[in-house]
Amino acid sequence: MGPQGLNNAMSITPLASTSGCRLWRVDLDVVPAVEATACLSDDEWARAFRFVFARDRQRFIAAHAALRSLLAAHTGLGCAFLEFRTGAFGKPALVEPSGVAFNLSHSQSVALIAIDDGTAPAEIGVDVELLRPMPDAEALADNYFSPAERRALAALPATERDRAFLACWTRKEACLKASGLGLSLDTRSFEAGLAEDAREVVMPIDGGLLRLALASFDGGQGVVCATARVLSLQYTQEDNKESAPLGANEVCA
Repeated sequence: MGPQGLNNAMSITPLASTSGCRLWRVDLDVVPAVEATACLSDDEWARAFRFVFARDRQRFIAAHAALRSLLAAHTGLGCAFLEFRTGAFGKPALVEPSGVAFNLSHSQSVALIAIDDGTAPAEIGVDVELLRPMPDAEALADNYFSPAERRALAALPATERDRAFLACWTRKEACLKASGLGLSLDTRSFEAGLAEDAREVVMPIDGGLLRLALASFDGGQGVVCATARVLSLQYTQEDNKESAPLGANEVCA
């Protein structure tokens, strides 16, 4: 099924590619066609029905139907034949073909899906947040931002803090998801920054340093987005290992 066919089944909008990723925005309040949801696995249906509220359940179904449809178009496999495995820290990956890196993030009624474009296969991470008032931004920043990031947030005018907080939050999350380690890694241990720029980020991981390419972009209609892509993992001299680029699914090996 090509991208045009996908849009007939659900609301999927392609975005400009960035950091070696193809990107799509999904409106989760548009109910997918029956054929789009029929390919979900028993596990996905079980997870969907754990949601107490019908709206949350429907959004989960829409997000995963969109992910399957886009991966099917990318791999040439039928969406019902796609099988997923979960890494040690919960990051999903395709069983076959094993080298396709992808990521899904959702915030309320919107989802962001990224698939590696294949030019230089590597693990990727994305995060999305709807712009909204963040009355607890300062408390959250104290727990999750580095000292420099907290100082930068506090120095901003009050009118700019909500977006700046969400920009930094999505950048942190994208890096964590690209690493495959999730919140097992202290988010205060690396600098993602509040500015919505492109930069290289260095994360301390298991006796080494993980380098990532990080970028932010506006997803339109108050949607704040970030993408991260693994560049390499460099070990310290004590570990006697050489730095090397990391391909898709190698981060947690």
